[in-house]
Amino acid sequence: MSENVDQRFQYLGNLPLSNVPIFKIIFFSTIFHLIFFEILPMKIQPLIKSYIISTFHAIISVLSVTLYFLKYEINFQQINRLVGGGVFGTGDEFMVYNICYSTGYLLYDLILMIFYKSVRSASAIIHHVLIITSFLIGLFSQVCHPCHFYFLAEELSTIPLNLKTIYRNRDRFHSIFSVLFVICFFLSRLIFGSIISFYGFRAAPQFFQLAWVNDDKSSFLIGFIQAFLCILTRALNFYWAYLIYRKIFPSKSKVD
Repeated sequence: MSENVDQRFQYLGNLPLSNVPIFKIIFFSTIFHLIFFEILPMKIQPLIKSYIISTFHAIISVLSVTLYFLKYEINFQQINRLVGGGVFGTGDEFMVYNICYSTGYLLYDLILMIFYKSVRSASAIIHHVLIITSFLIGLFSQVCHPCHFYFLAEELSTIPLNLKTIYRNRDRFHSIFSVLFVICFFLSRLIFGSIISFYGFRAAPQFFQLAWVNDDKSSFLIGFIQAFLCILTRALNFYWAYLIYRKIFPSKSKVD
């Protein structure tokens, strides 16, 4: 039995995520953001309200990952600390709170999209559903949980994206934030996100091998699901990059 536990530790880690009140944190995060939305002045349009709260969430997410990188040792080649559930005592135990907080925010945003058409978009709904599904599976299966935390740094591009819309009537600020958005999108979602994905897929074969050897069919299957969801989110990011490119460099026919 002890040997089996040791082998599972190699690819799943040993974070006691079951000891964390996951549903309570997600629930209170959702309620917090809904109240945040309601207490913002009525004169502010729902879309702008959503951008203000989105910016708040993005700042919290980026700061959390940044502080983690500054405080703890990072090892993208250790399977249980990347595509597993993390290792207790390394700082990984704090990731769960950020994931739960972000899941609550995404649920709030989905609720907002139901009631306000101006906030709703097909790509945003797809993105939220994919991320929520991936986060929840990771929280309860301990598969790819640290990866999800690292991906929160991609929210860096959300900050200037929101600000350029909030200041859309201020030409100078709008131009500055538009440039910053393109730069941050390239750095966070295309470069950083792709680096995390690369190391994740690099570790995947060994993860699957260890899960198979230990007859851990659930982790094996969930690993494939998480990989599929990751590919979909990567594809969505590259689709957004394509839209940004088309906007910056419109075709000659459109220019004419």
